[in-house]
Order: sequence, then structure tokens, then C-alpha cells
Amino acid sequence: MFEEKVRAVLGARALLDDNDPRIEQKWEELIELLSENENSTLNFLQVCTKTELSFLSEVFEEVAYNLQSKKYIELLYSLDKRYPDLDLKSHIQTAESYME
Repeated sequence: MFEEKVRAVLGARALLDDNDPRIEQKWEELIELLSENENSTLNFLQVCTKTELSFLSEVFEEVAYNLQSKKYIELLYSLDKRYPDLDLKSHIQTAESYME
């Protein structure tokens, strides 16, 4: 159920042009979903595709702020190692700085 919801929002986001103002609405939906339950989010991140992860990187910071989870940051770093070509490190470091 959780995965389906996230994938539905990601699919809608993927169809939007990068300059489309509706992107912000999709980001808000993703942030809300991914901030609801740390375990669901961690489990989803472990199985999401490279493309999904690329779109999710747009909201890493806000989710990090909401979850305040060391496990979340650690998982992001491991995903960065899995997909080095996505160049996630700067997103992750910014997300880490959002932790209190």
C-alpha cells in the first residue's frame, strides 16, 4: 500500500516538466508520505529503482528534517554507493545538515 502510494506520486512527478509549477505539489505529497513512518520509508528506499531514487533525491532534505533519523541518512549513503552515477552525496550532506 505504502509503496503503491509513493510510486503513484513518483509517476505523476516523472510526467511533469522540470519547470512545471505542479512539481512542488508532488514534492509536498512525497515529503508527507515519506515522513509518516520511518520503517516504511527505509524499506521502500531499499527496493526502489534508480530512477525513483533520482526523483526522491529532490526531497531528501525535508524528509531528513521530519524523520530526524540516523538510519535514514546511513541508508542514503549506502544508496549513493549503489548508484554512484546519481551523484547523491551533495543532497545527502544537505539532508544531514537538516538533522537537529
